[in-house]
Order: sequence, then structure tokens, then C-alpha cells
Amino acid sequence: MGLENLADIISKAMVVEVNEYGDEATVEFYKNLKEREFKSTKCKACGEVALPPRMFCPACFKDEVEWIDLPRKGKLYAFTQQERSLRFGKPDVIGAVELPDIGLLLTKIDAPFDSLSIGQEVELDFIDVSDQQTLHQFRPVK
Repeated sequence: MGLENLADIISKAMVVEVNEYGDEATVEFYKNLKEREFKSTKCKACGEVALPPRMFCPACFKDEVEWIDLPRKGKLYAFTQQERSLRFGKPDVIGAVELPDIGLLLTKIDAPFDSLSIGQEVELDFIDVSDQQTLHQFRPVK
């Protein structure tokens, strides 16, 4: 089995997992990514933003949430490469992006490893990993 076939199998399995076993918030999150929207939930009672999104507030446990747009720019907090990976192995870069007023997000970084630096400003982009699934990624601001 080639790596391309393995990537297809992983993508199909993730789609099934999200659609069959994901909660309402997970399904909506991935639907939004497919539509090139970057959203999560915010508690109407206390204002806490949950990432990943949830249908209840992890801070006050109320179930009064609304969908909001997340920041599309942030700062590169950390980054690395994985020698072996099911998805996004070397030469791809994965990293933690600090989103203003949100926190850290683990994501793919669309740039060569040697061109990156901690604190670098990055912006949202999307990557279609299959016909059925789109994920978020970030790239350096030009």
C-alpha cells in the first residue's frame, strides 16, 4: 500500500468518524472548514470561547453557545516536523499557533521548516485533504 492510498484511507476514516461519532459541534466545525469558514463556539452567559467547539461552556457548563468567527491571524508559538506520521510527516511542518484572545491551536504550517521562526505572524489558510474533508492550516504573513 502506497502513502497516497494510506492518506486516502485516513481521510475517509476521519470523515466517517466525524459524521458518525462526532457531536453536533464537531460536525458543524468540519462543515464550516469545508466552506472555508473558521468558527468555534462562544458562551452567551460568560463569554468563554471553546476551541475545539462544544455545545456547552467548559468554564460555566451552561449550554447557551453561539458560533463566532475565530481570528484569522496569530503568532507562531512552536513548530516541528515528524519523521513518521499518518498525516503531515516530514517535510510538512506542524505547529502551535497562538490566536489572540483564544489560545493555542495545533495545526499544519504551510511553509518550509527553515523559513520559520517563533513569534512570526501567520495567517489562516485551508487545505483540502480529500474531496470530502478540509482542514485549517496557517502560513506566514507576506
